[in-house]
Amino acid sequence: MGLEHPEGARPSGRIRMRPEDFYVEEVGAIAPSGQGEHIAAWVVKRGVDHQSMVRRIAQQLGVPPSKVSWAGTKDRVAVTQQWITIHAPDAVLPSLDDEDLSLHQVTRHDRRIRLGQVIGNRFRICIREIDPLEAPRMHRHLLALQADGLANKFMEQRFGHRGANPTMGVRMLQKDWNGVLSAWLGLDGPTWPGEEDERRHLFADERFDQAAQKWPGNWAAECHALKMLASGHSVQEVVKAIPRPMRRYWTDSVQSAVFNDVVDQRAQAGTLRTLLDGDISWTHDRFLAAIGENEQDCPPSATGPLWGRKMRRAAGAIDAMELEAGRSRGLTEDIMCGNAAATGSRRPLVVPVAQVSAGAGFDDHGPLIEVSFILPKGCYATAVIDELIDRGGS
Repeated sequence: MGLEHPEGARPSGRIRMRPEDFYVEEVGAIAPSGQGEHIAAWVVKRGVDHQSMVRRIAQQLGVPPSKVSWAGTKDRVAVTQQWITIHAPDAVLPSLDDEDLSLHQVTRHDRRIRLGQVIGNRFRICIREIDPLEAPRMHRHLLALQADGLANKFMEQRFGHRGANPTMGVRMLQKDWNGVLSAWLGLDGPTWPGEEDERRHLFADERFDQAAQKWPGNWAAECHALKMLASGHSVQEVVKAIPRPMRRYWTDSVQSAVFNDVVDQRAQAGTLRTLLDGDISWTHDRFLAAIGENEQDCPPSATGPLWGRKMRRAAGAIDAMELEAGRSRGLTEDIMCGNAAATGSRRPLVVPVAQVSAGAGFDDHGPLIEVSFILPKGCYATAVIDELIDRGGS
């Protein structure tokens, strides 16, 4: 559940109309040592996706992309700043100053940066197609979030095209290979865009060659799967040929969907911001200390499950509720935490929103409201934005 809006419904607005409208700066990743086998660089990119950034920097240094490490991936339609490291003991420190990708503070470092090493992210987001007079109300809502915390839900980026990733993920975990393909390529699962209708019906009619011809060529995994089916491969062979990162993303999204279900249940019960008997708590001290905030202003949060074999389980009624959330998604206890399950972890139900502001402005593209805030790592800026506006499809 979001904040109440006593003055009326959330106004409509749009974000990401251009990369400069969505600014992200990493907080607390590394402090380069100045010596070592790794190169550390502060990367500024504009409108560049993560993999393209990695390839271009690796090419600049003449090393494989696998030598490049980062703490977190950043948005494509954005201007982002973050630390990376490159294992290149003998390379000259690189210089890169393209309009859309540049390196700053380039120096040596004694170890590679690790995924997740970042503490948080600072956001500055322009909201457009909105009445600038909404800025004071947005500022009040941000102050309320700063006081009460943000429901730490996974957002649409996690659930993929059509929001279908959890559907495929559950069926992968159930080893329902026909079900995987039916949701991915056919008529099952969440609603699909109208332009996909013909090719999905062709799949359902087992006209795989024709379906492949209707699928855009840049949807390489889908086209490859259809061609394998057309050439007589078994459904299981086709599923196992789906790129491993894609399959992993599907199954990870099931963890996220179950977590979101727990957040929703706790919000509806009025216990989202309450520690109950059986809960496992989470403190935000490290994040708050890194940004210079008072740790006493943010009480511990209850956590929810990212189910897996090493996840610490809650107790009593909380554990029972979290198990039922997984079962309602079609998961058995063995899938959730058996020996073959993912590693798993716990995630805070509520997270701090720090250093908030909102103000009206005007630039070459028209009126806007600019909001800024800092979130812990792994949290979604769009969750904050959705408390402020109805962004529709933006």
